[in-house]
Amino acid sequence: MAETISESAIEARQRAVLGQPMRVAALTEEQVGDDLRELVLRIAEPLGYEAENRPLTTYFRLIAHHPALFGCQLETGIMYFTKSLLPPRERELAVLRTAWLAGAPYEWGEHVDIGRKLGITPEDTDRVRAGAQAPGWTEHERAVLTAVDELVTDRMISDATWAILAQTYDEAQLIELPALVGQYLGVAMLQNSLRVPLTERNGGFAER
Repeated sequence: MAETISESAIEARQRAVLGQPMRVAALTEEQVGDDLRELVLRIAEPLGYEAENRPLTTYFRLIAHHPALFGCQLETGIMYFTKSLLPPRERELAVLRTAWLAGAPYEWGEHVDIGRKLGITPEDTDRVRAGAQAPGWTEHERAVLTAVDELVTDRMISDATWAILAQTYDEAQLIELPALVGQYLGVAMLQNSLRVPLTERNGGFAER
C-alpha cells in the first residue's frame, strides 16, 4: 500500500481482503490438539493475554489444519516476543510497517493492540502509516522504517540504511531485523489469503 493513501482506498483494501467468506473452514476448539493449545498459552503470556480464559482465535483454528506449520509459526513468534534482541518498541514499529505495506488488516489490528502495551501511541501508528519521512521519528527509528520499506520493495536493506542501523544495532540485531520483516510479511500473506475475519477487539485498519 502506498505511503499516502485515501481513506476510501484503505476501506477498499480491507473489503477486498475480508469481504468474502473464509477460504478454509476453521477447526472447532475440540479439534485443536493439546500440544497446539500449549503453544497458544506460551505466546499469550508474554503479550499479557489470558489465553486460557478465551476461545482460540479463528486464525489459530485455521492454521491448525497444518499442525507442523502452526507449531513452527508460533515457536517463531514466541522467540520474537521472549528472546528478541530488538527493543520491543522498534520490533513492533517494524511489524506494523510491514503489515501496512502488505495491506494486512488483521495483522495491523493485532499489532496495534500489542504496541499499545509497549507505549506506542495513536500518533505513532499514524506516523507508521505515513512512513519514514513523517516528522517526529528519531534517526534510528526512521532507518528501521526505511529498512522495512526497502525489504518489502527491493528485498534488501540498502548500504545507506544499513550504515545508520549499524550505529546502534550489533551484528545479531542487524541479522534479526530482516528476518523479522520476512516472518511477518509471510504471516500477512497467509492471513490475507485465508481471509481471516476481524474480531471484536481487532478493528483492522480502523485501529490506531
